[in-house]
Amino acid sequence: MSIQEDRAFEVFTILIITILVIILTIFSSGMVKFFSSMKYAPPLTLEKCPFFLWTYRGLDTLAQGFLLLATVLGVAALLREDEGPGVEEEPVIEEEKEG
Repeated sequence: MSIQEDRAFEVFTILIITILVIILTIFSSGMVKFFSSMKYAPPLTLEKCPFFLWTYRGLDTLAQGFLLLATVLGVAALLREDEGPGVEEEPVIEEEKEG
């Protein structure tokens, strides 16, 4: 990037940040009222709602599938060959078919 492009990007970034700060100051009084009006609600526990585990099995199955996928991707990432300065790539040479 040239110096002019860098300068234009910096000016654009400063302009966006300034606009965001102005918007936040405009809406801050409403946000303070909103957050101060919120009341604490104790979370549901298994003692209060023991049926949760039996009625939301789809959520449990989805979470288990995600964990299994994350495990497979983690193991695949650990077992892949590193690419770096010491690794040499070997080209594949295909044999020509006569026919």
